[in-house]
Amino acid sequence: MIHKILVPIDGSEPSRKALLFACDLAAKYDASLDLLHVVQAPEGQHTMVLGAAAITVETSRDELEEAGRKAMQAATEIVDQLGCKLDKQQIEGGSPTKQILDHAGKNDIDLIIMGSRGLSDLGGILLGSVSHKVSHLAECSCVTMR
Repeated sequence: MIHKILVPIDGSEPSRKALLFACDLAAKYDASLDLLHVVQAPEGQHTMVLGAAAITVETSRDELEEAGRKAMQAATEIVDQLGCKLDKQQIEGGSPTKQILDHAGKNDIDLIIMGSRGLSDLGGILLGSVSHKVSHLAECSCVTMR
């Protein structure tokens, strides 16, 4: 059955929903959780659009790592509050797809539960989302939360 569940954490609302679902499932199957956050190299400037307003933001690696630590801390607090068994929590750098698949393969993961942020930019359309790639390449079962 299900003994170990991997939940990639990125701080998004779908990621939080994935964590809540994973905790619920882990309780039912007496499974443990692994939490993984992957810090990607900064790609320079990003334009964020909200309605008619747009701002350009440049993010440093340090800022991305700090955001990852905060997302992991928040996820760990949720796991503790819900009384789930936490086996591992890791913050890695590199390609999210590669790191998720590597972690799953090296840690006997039975199920990956992750959020989908539904990329809508051209890069997301051409390259595909992380959740899409993971679900097609993983050797274990995957659940994607919206």
